[in-house]
Amino acid sequence: MSRSSEHMPRLMRTPGGSGATEERNGFTLLEVLIAVAIMAGIVTVLYASFFTSGRNVEQAEIIRDSSDMARTLIQKVSSDITNAYWNPRMNRPAVITVLNGKKEEAQIKDAVSRHDSITVTTLTNSRRFGSRETELWEVGYYFKQKADGSGYVMMRREKRELSKDTPAGEGGVEYEITDKVQSFQLRYSPAGAFAWQDEWNTTTRGALPQFVEVVFSLDSGMTYSTYVEVRNLPPQS
Repeated sequence: MSRSSEHMPRLMRTPGGSGATEERNGFTLLEVLIAVAIMAGIVTVLYASFFTSGRNVEQAEIIRDSSDMARTLIQKVSSDITNAYWNPRMNRPAVITVLNGKKEEAQIKDAVSRHDSITVTTLTNSRRFGSRETELWEVGYYFKQKADGSGYVMMRREKRELSKDTPAGEGGVEYEITDKVQSFQLRYSPAGAFAWQDEWNTTTRGALPQFVEVVFSLDSGMTYSTYVEVRNLPPQS
């Protein structure tokens, strides 16, 4: 064999074949495209799964927050109404003890919603240290329209010291509670008669209601309700 033949490139022969093939490295374009398609499918499934889980968590948090807020509101309003106090002997010459509930409505988009209000003197005041306050104070709940007209805000008013110079429904400090309440409805039932009425005024009726129904509807679509029994019987004149 000549010296030049030793440097000739060797050919790979396939078994049973007579021809020669070159050794192949890497992937073909078709294989790459198939792999990319498979990965894209996996990523899409994973993203959809994470998106659904995130949305479920977000919805659960909204429901939880709504439930917490509704529970707090109902507890606060119920406590004020349960401990309502009315004494006609204190209402001379000016009315300073009262439970005055009004049926009120507001236009929200294309629907009319209940936005009731209530003013009540109640024994729920936590007296501030060093003040001349008593447990009896005046509390009010009502709604105000937002400045931009986009909705309503539920308000609370507190008057810590009762005085004949500031009759019931006047004075005190007001602050916002929430703008999440879409509807607030109160109904009243007199003592000895389970007959619901949309309004109540101790000045004209001469008595406190025995039961009050409280219903909240929030912008989350949830509705919460409870029945409250008024504990304090008014003294006889």
